[in-house]
Amino acid sequence: MVIIVNTFRNLLKWKNTLLYLIVISILPVIIGFVLKYEVYDDNLSFTQQFDTTMGIYHIVVFMWILGIPFLINGGAKGIALMANELSDGTLGLLVSTRLPRQLIILYKWLALYLVLLILGTVSIFVNYSIITFISGMDDNIQIVLINSIPYLLKYVCFVSLIVSAVSILLSLLIKSKISAVITITVFIIFLFLLFPLLKNIVLPYYEKYYLYYLDFNYQFSLIYYHFIDNNVVTVNQANIMGMFMGIFDLSKSVDNDLTMMIGQKILNGESVYDFFNLKYLIMSWLIFSLSAIAVSMGLLTKRDIT
Repeated sequence: MVIIVNTFRNLLKWKNTLLYLIVISILPVIIGFVLKYEVYDDNLSFTQQFDTTMGIYHIVVFMWILGIPFLINGGAKGIALMANELSDGTLGLLVSTRLPRQLIILYKWLALYLVLLILGTVSIFVNYSIITFISGMDDNIQIVLINSIPYLLKYVCFVSLIVSAVSILLSLLIKSKISAVITITVFIIFLFLLFPLLKNIVLPYYEKYYLYYLDFNYQFSLIYYHFIDNNVVTVNQANIMGMFMGIFDLSKSVDNDLTMMIGQKILNGESVYDFFNLKYLIMSWLIFSLSAIAVSMGLLTKRDIT
C-alpha cells in the first residue's frame, strides 16, 4: 500500500494538476462564448439550440476533455512512472525489499489508474461548469447534460484502463523516456486529429481493405457513442459529432415514406457504421489492456536490476 500512496502523490502533484486543468479549460471557455453569442443569441428554435449544444458538447468531451490532452497527459505519466524509477535507481531499492516484482507493477498501475480516474472526473465537471456558466444555456439543456455525466464517467473508467496499461508497458519496452513520450504523443494526435481529416481520402478503400481494424479513432468513437447513447442522437447532432467521429452513415438516415410524399429527402435519425460487434470490440480492448499489464509484470521480472 505504501507504493500506491507514494506513487499516487507523485503523480497528482497539485501544481501540475492545476496547470493541466487550466489548459483543458481553454476550449470550454471558447465553446461557452460560441454558444452564448452564436447559438443562443440567434433566432434558432429550441430544437436547433439543443441539437447544436449536444453535438458540440459531446465532441468536445471526446476530442479534448477525454481526448488529446487527457491521453497525452496520462500516457506521459505512465511512461515516466517506471522510467524515473530506473533512472533514479529507486527501483533497485523496491526490488531489494523482496516485494514481488509483479506486485510492484500492479501497485504502480493501480495508482496511475486512480489518478487518471480523478483527473478525468474532475475534468468532466470543470468542462460542464464552465460551458453552462459562460453560455447561460437553457435549464432544460443543462439537465440533459448533467444527466449524461454518469455515462461519461463509464467511458473515463474504460479509457483510463487502456491508457494506464499501454503507457506502463511502453515505459518498459522503450528505453528512452523522451522517445516513448514523443511516440505516444504523435500517435494520439494522428489518431484523434489527423486521421479523421484524412478519412475521406481513404473512404473508398475503407471497407474493401478492412481499414477499420487500423482505425482506432473509429473504434474509440464507437465505444464512446455506446456509453453516451442514453438519448436518441438526431441527425443534426450526428452531423456535428461526425466531423471527428467517423461512425455515422448519414446516407441511410432518411425517412423514405416522407420522402415519397413530399418529394424531398427527410432525415429521420442517425445510422451508425457497424463494422464491429460492439461487445466483442469492448472485450478485445479490455483483454488487450489486461494483457499489457501482465506482459509488463513479465518484463520487469526478467529485467536485470542492479
